[in-house]
Amino acid sequence: MKANRPTFNQVADELARLKAVLPRVPKFSGFGDNNHAAIEAQIKVLEDHMSRDDVHDCFGEDAVLFDFSQNTLDCALTALDWMTGDQAADEGLISAGWEAIAK
Repeated sequence: MKANRPTFNQVADELARLKAVLPRVPKFSGFGDNNHAAIEAQIKVLEDHMSRDDVHDCFGEDAVLFDFSQNTLDCALTALDWMTGDQAADEGLISAGWEAIAK
């Protein structure tokens, strides 16, 4: 079952949470993934109301503006799925995972 599409205010609240958690999350994961780049990608998706094509153009393998990272692309797609209501109903806010590892 899919989640409901968030309201404008819910998207604004999630943007605020992501921006607040960004400086408290370690820059790199134990796997070497750039957590900050992933959060910044999620912020961009929500701020720019990106489409799936936009996300792939911006963060995919052929992206010009950003170095490709599968983790960053996956996180951007997670934000897109949350924003469009395409995630599973039992999945929570995208910021919750980052808050769990924040200092």
